[in-house]
Amino acid sequence: MVFLEGNDEKVMEWIDDHFVMNEIEIEDFPFFPCGKLVRDKHGETMVVFWCVIYGHVDYRFQEA
Repeated sequence: MVFLEGNDEKVMEWIDDHFVMNEIEIEDFPFFPCGKLVRDKHGETMVVFWCVIYGHVDYRFQEA
């Protein structure tokens, strides 16, 4: 998908800016554009992705 080119890097930069990388696990999550599952050492999970509507990185927390 040409319109997503370069946005995977933006998602990874956002994750790098907001987390200590050696304290999280990152897994591809293709249900969202450029989606990544981010899991911390406590098992808390969030999805970070490229929002095609607004044109920026967005995220959602796991709900209990």
